[in-house]
Amino acid sequence: MDDKLITLAIHTPEKARILKYTLEDMGVDSILVDLSDKEADGSCAIAVRISASDLTKALTIIESAHLFRYNDDRIQKIDDGRKRILVPIDFSPYSLKACRIAFAIAHQANAKVKILHVYKMRFPITFPFADAVHTSDGENMLDSARREMLDFCYEIDKKISEKDFPSVNYSYSLREGPVEEEIENFIDEYKPFLLVLGTKGKSNSQHSILGNVTADIIEMTNVPVMVVPENSQFAKMEDIKHIAFLTNFQKRDLESFDYFVTKLKAFPSVKITFVHVNAKDKSGAKWTQSEMAGMEDYFRKKYPEVQVGYKVIDAPDMVLAMSSFIKEEQVNIVALNTKRRNLFGRIFLPSVSRKLLTNFDVNLLIFRG
Repeated sequence: MDDKLITLAIHTPEKARILKYTLEDMGVDSILVDLSDKEADGSCAIAVRISASDLTKALTIIESAHLFRYNDDRIQKIDDGRKRILVPIDFSPYSLKACRIAFAIAHQANAKVKILHVYKMRFPITFPFADAVHTSDGENMLDSARREMLDFCYEIDKKISEKDFPSVNYSYSLREGPVEEEIENFIDEYKPFLLVLGTKGKSNSQHSILGNVTADIIEMTNVPVMVVPENSQFAKMEDIKHIAFLTNFQKRDLESFDYFVTKLKAFPSVKITFVHVNAKDKSGAKWTQSEMAGMEDYFRKKYPEVQVGYKVIDAPDMVLAMSSFIKEEQVNIVALNTKRRNLFGRIFLPSVSRKLLTNFDVNLLIFRG
């Protein structure tokens, strides 16, 4: 085995052994390294490490054997039952930021992380042999994606060893095709409870594939989404001090808040402020301070362990109003509920989440009613 070892995946002991035996049956040597932090949370995390020179062969084995596909009933039987977090990345600088947040949430929620990269073929036809499609420097596009993923995971492993990232079970997958379509397909297969996406926020780069499709992914999935801008100061769960829940107090908002508070019970010091930007609807009705105070009283009685407040803002421009509130009140996360939208709606009727995404440098937590 080469002196240079790389981490292929971090799994539970049972899955790590299956991966090791599968690789060795096909001629790829591997070793198992215990990364468990039993003193912290008692979890078991086993790294499967191989020689760097065996990476392409190992990934080919995994892909051809369909190892650990979550739409396979046999895999469900050996799965540890932990919640799953999916992090689509494009290797841009904010991809690592998104992984940092995903690992922090996974550690707190006893979940596991899947890192997904979707690469796009440059030509709209199918070639009879894979080596026909190359990058500008002649490298096979799949091999290029594997190399970048290897470098990316090496950086993650380094941060885990330095205690900069918590040690959690994680693995990665590569898919080829249209980015939005492949991410949506993978969500259906993997069934995560949370999707974490990185973005450059209001200075979104036109050269970043994932950055350009973040809003579309948010609006087409039914999975809750955490959007992490490049300038986010959120590195660990303890960094969350103030969450603004943007609401019209519809039924779906209340249901999402119930789910939201259930996940935050471990953080009683977090301040949650219901924010309603008052704009006249078709009937001319507005929320009053007394109505908001009544809602606050309801939530304080139902969730006595949570710090709940409210804010009614009279302003014609929701984006400007929220921008001022975020800055003045030092908000770390803006939470809101949105509906899944069709293509027509995404093109012609920009949603609140899309407006926030393109105008703010703040973490967004988006629910589906």
